[in-house]
Formats: sequence, C-alpha cells, structure tokens
Amino acid sequence: MRLAKTGALLLGTLMLIPAASVAGKARAYGVHCPVGALVLPVNGVDQAGKAALGAAGSAYPGLNTKGAKLVSAKRATVAGPRGVELGGECGAKARARTVVVELRFPRMVPSASLSEGIVDVARFAWGYRVWAVVH
Repeated sequence: MRLAKTGALLLGTLMLIPAASVAGKARAYGVHCPVGALVLPVNGVDQAGKAALGAAGSAYPGLNTKGAKLVSAKRATVAGPRGVELGGECGAKARARTVVVELRFPRMVPSASLSEGIVDVARFAWGYRVWAVVH
C-alpha cells in the first residue's frame, strides 16, 4: 500500500476513496442521500418498519440484534429534529420519501446507547431499504 498524491490509499489498482468525497452528500457513517427513492405509498411507513427490522443484523454488525423491536416509524416530514436534519442534508424530496425508524435491541440492555438504533429507510424500485444508520 502507498499513499498517492491525492491522499487516497492505493491498493494494487483499486483506489479507496473516502465516502464523503464521492457523489452525493454524506448522511451518517458515510452513507449518501437516497438517489432514486420513490414516493411512499399509504402503507409505506409500515413497510419501512418491517424492512428496518429485517435489516437490523446487517445495519448493526457486531451488535446482538436478535429479538429487535420496532419502537417507532415516522415519515421524516413529521419525525421532528431527525427529519429536519435529513431535509437539511439531503433536501425536501429525500425527506418526503424517507421514513425514520427507531429500533430497540433488548439483548444489548443495559447499555442505553447500544440497545437503541435509528435508521432511515426509503422505497426503491427493488423494495424498501435502509439507506442510513443514524444511531
């Protein structure tokens, strides 16, 4: 490995680029705004909650997410400060097409921080997907 003049790490011919420098704005943990997100249908909040529960293990590697519980799922437009932050970072269109989902991981109690998760979920052509791990 060697450091190129640009500051990116070169590994053979593969160049690793910091997530914040690629196209799109960084949301949280190097995740980008949901380009291609579709309008949420009437049952979109429920579907987003189910998707978040299904993706908990991959969204939170290293945590015991078995038995994860859905605490709340709200359209970002009514999700308070988290929704406002999302709108500021990714725009009104992304905010209108995203659901902020709060999860609880009972097996990580008594840690208040590790037992809680917050993800942003949107609907895409291939289904609902967690596009940002906020907490």
